[in-house]
Amino acid sequence: MKHAIASLRFSLDEGGAAYYQQLMTQIQQGIVSGELSVGDKLPSSRALAITLGVSRSTTSKAYEHLVAEGILLSEEKRGVFVAAQPIVRQAKREEDKIVVPPAEPAPQWTFDSGVDVDVFPNKEWAASMRRSWLAPDPAVLQGQYHTGLPELKVAIVDYLYRVRGLSCVPEQIIVTAGSRDSLMLLHHALSCLALPPDSLDSSVGESALGKIAWWAEDPTYPPIREVLSQQGPLSFIPVDDEGALLVPTKDATQQVTNVALLTPNRQYPLGISMSSLRRQQWLQRLQSRTQNWWLIEDDYDNEFVYQGRVDVPFMQTASLHKDAIDRTFFIGSFSKVLFRGLRLGFIVSPQGHIAQLNESQRTIGFSASLPIQPAVADFMHRGGFDRHINRMRRHYRLKRDALLTILTEQLALWCEWQKPQGGMHILLEIKPDWLQAREDIKWDREIAQDLVKEGVVLSPITRHFSISYQRQGFVLGFSGSSIATMRQSINVLKKWFLDHNE
Repeated sequence: MKHAIASLRFSLDEGGAAYYQQLMTQIQQGIVSGELSVGDKLPSSRALAITLGVSRSTTSKAYEHLVAEGILLSEEKRGVFVAAQPIVRQAKREEDKIVVPPAEPAPQWTFDSGVDVDVFPNKEWAASMRRSWLAPDPAVLQGQYHTGLPELKVAIVDYLYRVRGLSCVPEQIIVTAGSRDSLMLLHHALSCLALPPDSLDSSVGESALGKIAWWAEDPTYPPIREVLSQQGPLSFIPVDDEGALLVPTKDATQQVTNVALLTPNRQYPLGISMSSLRRQQWLQRLQSRTQNWWLIEDDYDNEFVYQGRVDVPFMQTASLHKDAIDRTFFIGSFSKVLFRGLRLGFIVSPQGHIAQLNESQRTIGFSASLPIQPAVADFMHRGGFDRHINRMRRHYRLKRDALLTILTEQLALWCEWQKPQGGMHILLEIKPDWLQAREDIKWDREIAQDLVKEGVVLSPITRHFSISYQRQGFVLGFSGSSIATMRQSINVLKKWFLDHNE
């Protein structure tokens, strides 16, 4: 039995249709083109999700739709196969032929701000997995740790104190299935906290939850914007050179709980750190008796600082102010430091809201993989995690420097950039004088559309803005891409500027 999907090359565009729809389209195109034949077995939804770096629900949904349409066939205990007479087959008569547009060529080069899995310590990780399952905890097998494995919570507390300077205790840690899961859990918990005390009980339904007004930075990471929009109305906080501005309170009557998701230590994608003055202003807002604001601090890649000191988390600063710390949460993820397929993150909750978060976790269900947590805990306790972070910090710094050299050699005439002191991406901006000499359009999107035809995928800055864009250019991830790939991509981008230099 062959697994023919290995011959296909998938490309999931974050700016396109829903991922499951893109996946459905590409599987159907594979059948029409002959790359997938009748009877070919597809990988399990879990295996495909890990390969593509998406959630299992995405691949399951794609498979379920194609099975319902008769294109795929699901057999219990055997797997998913291409159906004997798929709907997308070629019709017999010329006039009945289904016209299917040819599949776009799969992108060859991209700027990836993810993990470089080529240098992942496979042997150390395998040893941790083996040790952690020699004598497994019965409570793990029975799924009893609803907020996370105790040993992993202890390891996270130690790591946050040593690496990030954040003091907390294991009870404050809630292990999640990543940032998306963390935000959904916080939405439920904060909705409960927004209700009057006498209305809270274990039977609170979604329709009875308190009103939440979500606020995101502008610009921000597009998938985060999508997640928050699904939770309700979403408003935006402009960002200047000192960080997120203080916007007017949305509901002065305090009937709405305002929740701001911020990246204070390194704003995404601009890469700036929030100034001391701006931090103090946000602290004062959180302590205000006349305003109803809460803050979620997203600490997405602050393990990787190449020069200078590591900024203290906002939550640690807030710990000196009782009212502020009661309204501040901290979220982190292991996907940026270990590997995407891990799908493991965590929340650090204020002491006063641990019970509510635990209750919300029981209500909406536990999504984080419990069987993998003993391996992560062993990896951290035995020093493998720290050694890996230190290696990757050096490795990513070299990649950053290589990309800076390539940019200086190839794009100095048309673009400008700053040397980032940390992180996993560089913000490449098109020079204002180049833009001013041309029509007022989103040139970065135009360029990205042209370059995808050449096999180069770029992330335009304007897609990160929601209200009005002030900059144009590209977010160039360097950590997950090879130097050769980055050089080739920059060469194609340079050629575009040369061809449009009139």
